Amino acid sequence: MPADPPVHSSYRAGALAAVRDAYVVLLPITLFGVAATLLGNFPIPAGRAWLEARFGLGWADAAEAVVQSTWGVLGLALAVTIASMVAQRAPRGTSREPLPPIWVAIGAMVNFTLCASATGPVTLQSFGTGSMLTGIVVGLATPALLRPLADWAPMRRLAIGYDSNPVFYHATRLTLPLVLLGLLSKAVAELVWRLPRPDAQWLAEAGARLDAEWLLTPLAVAVNQCLWFFGVHGGKVLDAHFGFLFTLAGEPAVPGRVPRVLVDNFVHLGGSGATLGLLVALFIVARHGQNRRLAQLSWLPALFNVNELLLFGLPLVLNPRFLLPFLLGPLVLVLPPLLALHLGWIELLPVQIPWTTPVLLSGWWLTGSWVGAALQALGLVISTAIYLPFVRRHEAERRAERLSAFQHASAVIVSEAPRSDTPLRRSDHVGVIARGLLHDLERAIGTPALALVYQPQHRADGAVVGVEALLRWQHAGYGAVRTDVAIALAEQGAVITPLGAWVIDRACACKAQWNTQGLGALTMSVNVSPLQLSQPGLHLVVAQALHRHGLRPDELELEITESRGIPVGEVADANLARLDALGVGLAMDDFGMGHASLLHLRRFRVAAIKVDGSLSRDVMTHPVSADIIRAIATLGHAGGARVIAEFVETREQRDLLATLGCNVFQGYLYSRALPASECLEYLLQARGAVAEAAAAELR
Repeated sequence: MPADPPVHSSYRAGALAAVRDAYVVLLPITLFGVAATLLGNFPIPAGRAWLEARFGLGWADAAEAVVQSTWGVLGLALAVTIASMVAQRAPRGTSREPLPPIWVAIGAMVNFTLCASATGPVTLQSFGTGSMLTGIVVGLATPALLRPLADWAPMRRLAIGYDSNPVFYHATRLTLPLVLLGLLSKAVAELVWRLPRPDAQWLAEAGARLDAEWLLTPLAVAVNQCLWFFGVHGGKVLDAHFGFLFTLAGEPAVPGRVPRVLVDNFVHLGGSGATLGLLVALFIVARHGQNRRLAQLSWLPALFNVNELLLFGLPLVLNPRFLLPFLLGPLVLVLPPLLALHLGWIELLPVQIPWTTPVLLSGWWLTGSWVGAALQALGLVISTAIYLPFVRRHEAERRAERLSAFQHASAVIVSEAPRSDTPLRRSDHVGVIARGLLHDLERAIGTPALALVYQPQHRADGAVVGVEALLRWQHAGYGAVRTDVAIALAEQGAVITPLGAWVIDRACACKAQWNTQGLGALTMSVNVSPLQLSQPGLHLVVAQALHRHGLRPDELELEITESRGIPVGEVADANLARLDALGVGLAMDDFGMGHASLLHLRRFRVAAIKVDGSLSRDVMTHPVSADIIRAIATLGHAGGARVIAEFVETREQRDLLATLGCNVFQGYLYSRALPASECLEYLLQARGAVAEAAAAELR
């Protein structure tokens, strides 16, 4: 019996991704907390007075309640989310019971609370941003330790038979492992909390003796950034354990101490990591997509030094792509304000300003001079320059990943087109992209994003006898979307009826314009999905379009793609009969390789047969393809239908197809599909060339 695949390497590979994705999953509560924090700490007195007048005296308390309900439980939410995601992504062996994510999440919640209890009574503050590192450790450790405990035979004593209710089976199977893991978490947390703490008072004494704020300030900034990178609130850790190293706002400067207001207002521009510069870089580089949207959502909070959307939404936490600028930027920004302070260019006034005071304004208030604002502007320029190359590389990687995901989703959408709407029902990335594209397609109908192009159809003597209207979709984010993808989405998402009606109307409108140039004898071919035949009233849509644009029915030809399968039923038969009675030509596209090509010749009168492209492409190299085309042409001519060959690219190919019985040709030998204006010019030139050739023969 083959052994189960190893899980440890897969677990380690996915742990970092799970942590980053967990921050993104929690982005809604992060955004909610950002809004509440911004309101509750609004720095402008006039704004605070307006909020009090508008919402009453308790508005700040209500905002703080929202903060406590969002950021206040972020550590716990991280533990639960990470544990659940790791359990979902864990590889499953052929003989191992999986760990249901719901039980892993419950275990992580219990373990986190037990770890928090080691520091004292569990309160709401035990679950917030100060406990994010605990949340990460518990979230990763819970599924990793629960797996071997659940597989350990002594831990399965309470499990009932596997033939029982699955929920009850997993609940009893995991009871003892969850209990043992909880006790282990409590024991480890108590042990860690009782470890001796190093005494760092010597740092303050050494700093005072050496006048070492030039060393301590960059060191404090570096420690803060390193802690934040791992998801730990650096400011709270420094305040709790190294607060004696800082002088606060309103306190006189002390040699060898770190001026905290200088760090907060001249280094952490926009929040920890000088992320206001990152935000500017995002606006410069990201023209569209998720990074552009993230920048749009983040600029107002970042203006007030609230940068959690960037920390957890980009994310910066545990993201090695931005580790270097996240550490380097603040370290570089320490130097200009320290230099200005020692040279006497600025003086830190003993004023208290809210931490949410915007950049430039805080520099002015803190120094009482334009120099303070200029220093902040310089810092913003420096931080932007530091982040810019990393943002460019990240955006290029994101675009490549986005394009790859789009191409994969497109291939799945087309490959599953003959089936039900499975791509739209999928819960993975393919399903998300498919549903997004369908929504965009619905909105694109009637806009310049959707357009028709026209490919001419020639007789063997070179005369143009018609054109085929082809759909083109220029997506704002992905560029040109394959036509078969658009049609498959429209069919799967029940949008094919309005889309098909729009295509018929636009093609008729174009034909009416061409008729004013004397091209009334040409036939306009329009593709119709077989699903449209199953919708009642297709003949009315066609009749109304013809009437609206003043066309004769014989000027329009509807091509039905046979490869998907023409529906059989009363509605489809009624549509076919009424279209035939209307006088509109019916053509069968992709004839010869579909479901029931020959049977459909008996159902309705066929005006034209288009040979399947795979046959016409291979006609020069595959004798069997030539035999099939000859048989198709014989059948077509027997019924009075034109036989059209597509993908004609060389004269030799055209001549061979003509000898096999094809009498109309379409392909790059003559022209690619052209926009309406270019196609009109082409048609007029072709008509002139034929007229000149005829006149030359008469001479």
